[in-house]
Amino acid sequence: MSNTNDLRFECVHCGNCCTDLNTLVNTTYLDILRISNGLNLTQKEVIEILGFYVFDKKPTIKEIERMVVPPIETERGLAFTGLKKRPNCQCYFYDSKKKRCSIYNFRPNFCRTFPFTFKVFVNKDKSDENAIKVNFTEKSLQYCEGIGEEAPVIEKDIWVKI
Repeated sequence: MSNTNDLRFECVHCGNCCTDLNTLVNTTYLDILRISNGLNLTQKEVIEILGFYVFDKKPTIKEIERMVVPPIETERGLAFTGLKKRPNCQCYFYDSKKKRCSIYNFRPNFCRTFPFTFKVFVNKDKSDENAIKVNFTEKSLQYCEGIGEEAPVIEKDIWVKI
């Protein structure tokens, strides 16, 4: 893993990541199972919390790389599943009074890794391990209040949990 000493972050529960108009939390199959099992939801209830999002226009390679799960090709274009948002643009599971996620223990990988992005660089000569480059997402640099010089450096045991 590279450059982790430069990454200072501590969640201050500002809720910006959960309430941003343009942030959609895409979900993996395992995310859906984790939430469903954690909340003991029926199939019908699971469908009620998920959205099926179709891109208006073909996403760029850079946009696809930023997704936790790549989109799938459908008859209506590229699409992905994600958590629904309330009419006020808040995540369905964000509790604005408590300023916290109501499914924190079952949250999707997108949320578990925010505000970070990970890129694997494959070592072609096989003489050394592959490298993982860790950075802040572009979005997090716009609104995450937990990023900054006063925040602690992320410790290695935290990276292992992510």
